[in-house]
Amino acid sequence: MNIRFFRRVFLSRIASCVLAAVVCAGPVRAAIEKLEVNYDYVRQQAAARAAAPYQEPDRELPKRLAELNYDQIRDIRFKPEQALWRNEGLPFQLHLFHRSAAVREAVQIREFSATHVQTIPFIRDFFDYGKLGTLGSLRSSLGYSGLRLHYPLNRPDIFDELIVFHGASYFRALGAGQIYGLSARGLAIDSGVPGMPEEFPVFTDFWIGKPRPGATSITLYALLDSKRIAGAYEFIIHPGRPTNVAVRAELHAREAIDVPGFAPLTSMFWFGKNSDRPSGDPRPQVHDSDGLLVHTADGARLWRPLQNPRVIVNTDLRAVKPLRFGLLQRERSIAAYEDFEARYHERPSCWIEPVGDWGGGQVRLAELPTANEYGDNMVAYWVPDQKPVPGQPFALAYNMVWSLEQPADEKLARVVSTRVGNLPHGGWGQLYWIDFAGAGLGQRNPDNLAPQIDVGPGAKLLHQTLIRHPGIDGWRVALQVEGEAPPEGLAKPRPVELRVRLRDGYEPVSETWVYTWLQ
Repeated sequence: MNIRFFRRVFLSRIASCVLAAVVCAGPVRAAIEKLEVNYDYVRQQAAARAAAPYQEPDRELPKRLAELNYDQIRDIRFKPEQALWRNEGLPFQLHLFHRSAAVREAVQIREFSATHVQTIPFIRDFFDYGKLGTLGSLRSSLGYSGLRLHYPLNRPDIFDELIVFHGASYFRALGAGQIYGLSARGLAIDSGVPGMPEEFPVFTDFWIGKPRPGATSITLYALLDSKRIAGAYEFIIHPGRPTNVAVRAELHAREAIDVPGFAPLTSMFWFGKNSDRPSGDPRPQVHDSDGLLVHTADGARLWRPLQNPRVIVNTDLRAVKPLRFGLLQRERSIAAYEDFEARYHERPSCWIEPVGDWGGGQVRLAELPTANEYGDNMVAYWVPDQKPVPGQPFALAYNMVWSLEQPADEKLARVVSTRVGNLPHGGWGQLYWIDFAGAGLGQRNPDNLAPQIDVGPGAKLLHQTLIRHPGIDGWRVALQVEGEAPPEGLAKPRPVELRVRLRDGYEPVSETWVYTWLQ
């Protein structure tokens, strides 16, 4: 899952491509076809693709291009003045990415209007190759590896990066005041399953709707393909504070899929308040996200702090009719990170809000070990009880929110932080401090407040304390949990699930803290 490598490519100022008049831009001409492109059209394309034998995407590159190293790839930049729609003064601009060893797959990118569609051909003059000078002859059919849309998010005179689609089915979006952090995907297949190779579907085709003057949203369609599944996607992107993306998808399975992951989110967690700081690193915390949020229609409000485990750990949180789930960055103080370059405090949270009844299933969190901040090691996605069946279309819809804020839920206090330590008097166990605040928690009668604590099989609760926390106008629950020392030579950690929430009498007044202790 070498996504952080792609991330650094994204963050380089690889510029933009325009067809200010693609038909006139050199000898290559774009064929303009009279055609209405809409969701139904792309669904038909996906059904036809699934009915045909799977074909691997084009990964062939000219030798000189394939041999470029990371720094050389960064030297290839689009010329900002070449952005599509720039010369027309439209509210969005389209930039394209050059193919390279970082992202080899060629994707077909088309612009459509209400009545016509045209393919955007590869034109090398759109690029500044920097110190590379020239890469020799590049064919006009080379294509591109991805795209990026720009919009004036923060100032009316500056077109900021808004959303990027680059590599497999990965994409990332931004709202006002944000910098790139976690990523999303169209689909995950067998992600984080120990001993099973992950399948990475690819967005092979894009259709981008030409925006009208004054438009505040833009529509993009994508065709997804892999060995076992093909699908049609619609993205309606509404930039702002926050940025919202409405997604519809119809999937056609060629074969049965053991672990399909819908609306997947991918992020990085190296260390935080609940883990030891690596020797020699001066920063208190390093992460793009610090927890998984799950809200369901039956009133469940769960918060699962992220961990950097020793081995792959999968946690399934059962849900029926999920209202939202996502990977959040709750810690927003710059002092929590002390990193003025990476600016982790400005990286967005993203949560999924299902449209319609998704029925039963579970939100799976796959946590992978990492030794640095350059590899995404967190994946969260929805696994439905009813999985796609070959020969039958599988449809779903959801909204994505990319925000610096929290989902609106003022009735319950939130988990502010989680700290983990050793038992005061030694022994095989853990000490936990869980801080709750918000929703007027600090003003409640302390005589009525009490923690509800559940300790799963394999451990027992030694001691609990509820302490007022004046610094956050909230309360701290201190737990001492003891387990059985593992047999000598046991390599696989034994997970124990812990749950804590606060009650005022019989009324829940906080979300539920969920944690996996790996003994």
